[in-house]
Amino acid sequence: MVRTPNLMRSDRLGYVVGGAALIAWALRRPSLPRAAAAGLGTWLLYQAYTGTTPVLRPLGISVNRRPAEAQATETIVIEEAITIARPRDEVYAYWQRLQNLPLTADGDIELTREAVGAELGWRVIRGDRLLRFGSLTLRDAPGGRGTMVAAHLEYVPMGGSLGAALALVTGRSPQRVVLDSLRQARAVLEVGERRTTG
Repeated sequence: MVRTPNLMRSDRLGYVVGGAALIAWALRRPSLPRAAAAGLGTWLLYQAYTGTTPVLRPLGISVNRRPAEAQATETIVIEEAITIARPRDEVYAYWQRLQNLPLTADGDIELTREAVGAELGWRVIRGDRLLRFGSLTLRDAPGGRGTMVAAHLEYVPMGGSLGAALALVTGRSPQRVVLDSLRQARAVLEVGERRTTG
């Protein structure tokens, strides 16, 4: 079974240091409790080697080791989708207004791809630093029910994968912001109301 990596390099380095320290401590004076610590250290080393930990799997955290943007060495990947009961041209026009794109308020937005009515790609930079990049893909929903919008966003989190997990658990994650942005678009386009996020 192929596992999606969910530990960034910084996390893996921490796991190596912690695992090696536990093993070294356990070998100094062998005992049953220290043997358990050595087992935990070995488990941490294994997770560092594979780049995955079962602890983060339920949170859906995924690491891209080869992002499309050359400025990023590793990123956390967010993928969300929603169906909006409006024609594709209206949905596309909404997202064409750059202020409506998810997670773009804290930097300068550069459009990187534009296929009218089908796709928008962008990146957010502050100075010369890349903060995040993403794309929205639009297609007709089955049965003429509106437009399916698929969002793909990648970012480098503060604190690596563990920082992303903490943000997710506390409700302050980019994952939540992307989903809220999609729901906001649906509310505006279908009902004409602006939702406030808390």
